[in-house]
Amino acid sequence: MIREVTLRPGLILLQDSRFFPLTQDSVLLADFAAGRGLRGRGLDLGAGQGFLSVLTAIRAPALRLEGIELVPEAAEIARENLLRAGLEIPVTAADLKDLPRSMHGQYDLCLCNPPYFRRGSGKEAHQPAVAAARAAGADIGEVAKAANQALKTGGKLYLCFPANRLAPLMCALSLRDFAPKALRPVRDMADKDASLLLVEAVKQGGEGMTVLPDLVLRERDGTKTEEYRRIYGE
Repeated sequence: MIREVTLRPGLILLQDSRFFPLTQDSVLLADFAAGRGLRGRGLDLGAGQGFLSVLTAIRAPALRLEGIELVPEAAEIARENLLRAGLEIPVTAADLKDLPRSMHGQYDLCLCNPPYFRRGSGKEAHQPAVAAARAAGADIGEVAKAANQALKTGGKLYLCFPANRLAPLMCALSLRDFAPKALRPVRDMADKDASLLLVEAVKQGGEGMTVLPDLVLRERDGTKTEEYRRIYGE
C-alpha cells in the first residue's frame, strides 16, 4: 500500500508499506551528517525509498549525492521522491554486496542507515517484500565492505547504529580499515541510556576520536527539546 507522508511543510513523499519506512533514525542521521560540512560526491548505501537521500541533500546543497538500492521497486519510489523534492539524484538498482566496479573508489563520503538485525535474528517480517529484502540484504560488515570499496582514501562514512551494539559496529569498521572519528550518543531523555549512536568514520583515518555531546530528544516532562524541534523544523 502506498501512502503520502509529509516530510516537512510543502514536501510530501511516497511511502510503500512493503518496504522500510521513514524513521527517526534517518532524520537524525541526515542532520548529523549535514552538520559535518558535507561536500563532494556521496553515495547513499541502501537508499530504500529515498528518505535519507532527500533529508541529507536538502541540508547539504554542496553535496553531489547518488544512491544504490537492492530492490528495484523501492529504487523507483526513491527516484520519484527525489523528483518531488526537486533533487536530481540518480539511484542505481543494484546490490551493494556486489558494488558495480564503476562505483569503486569514486566517492568522498557514504551514508547509510544500515540494517540493525543480525542475520537470522529478530522478528519475522510480515510483508513478503520486506522479508525478501532482509534475507538478501547486507549486514553491517557487508555495508562497511561496500563503503570501503566506494570511498577514496580518507573518505568518510556516516551511519547510525544501536548503542547497545557498539562492539560489533566497531569491529566491522576496523575490519574494513575504518577509524571512527566522531560519535554522538542519542538519548530519549537525559537520564535514559543512549539508544542510538551517530557515527562518522574515515577510511584509513588513523587514531583519535571525538565523543560529541549527547543529543537529547525530550525534557523530563516529555516535551521536545530545542534541538529536537530544530532538527524537525518545528
